[in-house]
Amino acid sequence: MSALKSNMFVVFTLVVVRVQSALWSIISDCDETFNYWEPLHYLLKGSGFQTWEYSPEFGLRSYSYLWLHGLPAKILGFVVDNGVVIFYSVRCLLAIVCALLEYRLYKVLGRKCGGGVCNLWLFFQLVNAGMYISSTALLPSSFAMYITLATIAAWLNDDLRTGVAVTALSGLIGWPFAVIVAIPFALEQLFWKRQIVPFVKNALLFGCMFGIPIVLIDSVYFGKFTVAAWNIIHYNVFTSHGPDLYGVEPVMFYVKNLFLNHNITLVLSVCYPVVVILAAALGVRNTKNRLSPIRGLWVMTPLYLWLLVFVIQPHKEERFIFPVYPFFSLGTALLLDQTFSHMKRYFGAAKSTFPNRLMGFAVLGIALFLGVTRMMASSIYYRAPMTILNGLPAANDQEMNVCYGKEWYRFPGSFFLPPSYRARFVESSFTGMLPAYFQETYNGTQIVHPYFNDQNKGHPHMLFELSECDFLVDLDTGAFYDEQNKEPNYSLDRKMWSIVDSINFVQAAKSESFARAYYVPSMSYPYLVYGRYNLLQRIKFN
Repeated sequence: MSALKSNMFVVFTLVVVRVQSALWSIISDCDETFNYWEPLHYLLKGSGFQTWEYSPEFGLRSYSYLWLHGLPAKILGFVVDNGVVIFYSVRCLLAIVCALLEYRLYKVLGRKCGGGVCNLWLFFQLVNAGMYISSTALLPSSFAMYITLATIAAWLNDDLRTGVAVTALSGLIGWPFAVIVAIPFALEQLFWKRQIVPFVKNALLFGCMFGIPIVLIDSVYFGKFTVAAWNIIHYNVFTSHGPDLYGVEPVMFYVKNLFLNHNITLVLSVCYPVVVILAAALGVRNTKNRLSPIRGLWVMTPLYLWLLVFVIQPHKEERFIFPVYPFFSLGTALLLDQTFSHMKRYFGAAKSTFPNRLMGFAVLGIALFLGVTRMMASSIYYRAPMTILNGLPAANDQEMNVCYGKEWYRFPGSFFLPPSYRARFVESSFTGMLPAYFQETYNGTQIVHPYFNDQNKGHPHMLFELSECDFLVDLDTGAFYDEQNKEPNYSLDRKMWSIVDSINFVQAAKSESFARAYYVPSMSYPYLVYGRYNLLQRIKFN
């Protein structure tokens, strides 16, 4: 009974923490809004933004992936017709799926690595800001992260069938590059365990089982034979420009982002190979019979392989590292567990107790403090775009236009708009390609539009006249109003606009780095510079 209560407590804790993410985390990447939430809104409600990736001539995104989330959302839509409720319900579903997969891996780690490793891993997962961000994001990279949890569990259980099945699903319906995580697992099955025939049989079975319906669904939506997984590989690898038209960053981009999201677990998981190799060179062995250090290092190789592949790519996005997020917790747990064991062997059980506890509490304390304060900072400081549209008045039969200028990339999605409202984009300093509304016809997903391209070249079709805007969302940074500026401070134009709602929003560029990154009230406030995130309404003249 005590074991049952313990398991129920773990599941309950995981679900609660992940649901908190579903309810409070922001959309940190406009790709999530425009490439996934908007097409999903189109499938469910008949309207939504389309990006060039969904144009039939390119076909980089899969409608099959959208319907994984659209089917439960469609069922919920028969009960409640509220976009915000559907949005957060889909997120909560993602939260529960992630929590259950984490629980599954927790149990496997307990059997294969011991209670110390599984409990440490669980703790780091719960306080991990990276998991808080990625666990409920509607992104293929988050889906790939779920598959990583399942892959590690299958690997440790020596479950070839499940490992191949989840990898095939991830690569075909989610993100094809996610199969990199399973490369060490596949090599082990093929060359170490000589499971060539079973591996090939399962690969063909699940490849066909998942691939055929996925290709059929996508081909129907695009109006021609389409393999979205191949198209995205072709674009990223075999075109002259690939994805490097935007998002090109130096290596420090990943270093900063990974430290913000993983703090001490980043450092320790990267140091794990050093500890294993050093211990092996010195002939130090664990005092307990558990996962061997070399085996643990082999299981951790997907993390290092992934970082090697993606760090050298010019195009860098935070979401690209989502699939290996669970490895940061695992590497830290394995390192601590083995270090504790080595300390006991070298100093003896009695003398090693205090330094082991001191080291453990120090690492846990740092991870807890930096993780929780980071989660709170992202949810509190930058939440305004997720709530500002609540100030829109009740809908009527007349179509109303809510416009975005320089804040276009923070639009949370059409699920937040009342019926009869449309989001529009007005001219700003951004010259790249904006999304455009899907054609609202029976074959809207099959139409090739001349304004889409894969060169990130802007087109006037996507722009809306400011004079036609009924509402405008803008960030008041305190700058003077200059109507000659492409991004004027509209909030100061009181002859044209009235403020309907206004919410604090931290100006990252003007605030101190630590203060904007971590929520520590007594320390952060003096070093933060706030702007006002405003919902403006056009003043009507009779």
